[in-house]
Amino acid sequence: MLLSASLSSGTAFAQSTGISIANPLFLEDQLSCSPGAGCYTSQSISEWLCGPVTSIAKLSTEQYPAAPPQGILVAALGYTQGTGSIQQTLSDTVQANTNYVLKIEIGARADVPFTGYLASLKAGNVVLASSSKATPTGGTFVTDAITYSSGANPPQLGKPLQIYVKSLGFGQVNIRAVSLTSEQ
Repeated sequence: MLLSASLSSGTAFAQSTGISIANPLFLEDQLSCSPGAGCYTSQSISEWLCGPVTSIAKLSTEQYPAAPPQGILVAALGYTQGTGSIQQTLSDTVQANTNYVLKIEIGARADVPFTGYLASLKAGNVVLASSSKATPTGGTFVTDAITYSSGANPPQLGKPLQIYVKSLGFGQVNIRAVSLTSEQ
């Protein structure tokens, strides 16, 4: 009886759907060096468009005290000589009446200054929503959640979604994971 009353109330629950991101955990680029400050490659990151001073790094307990013995793979954006960035254009496009949630795990190394970042959800190279509010302490990661509600007639309707993250200043920002969901 309770079940049928609940169903007949007409209340609909929105369901969140994951949007495909290529290499969201930065695991496609394996490094054979021992984890630590010197274990990185300045080559591009698979599936991501990279700006200058961007690399894959395998960091150790010196950078992240909770790191496992095999290290943590991250996208390392920036360093003392400049800023870095990553961007990926997705196959999914902006839809009407949809809520999007972009989550990014932002890390601050214990041995290099964290000078901030800017993370954006874009479409057609236009920023839909952005954030720079996560402030991890040295040696930790925190998750920043960026939300965008498209409305009935969004200006970027049908344009491919894009994820963009940039470091600020002369320090480093580490990205451990990226995810994007939609809800209609």
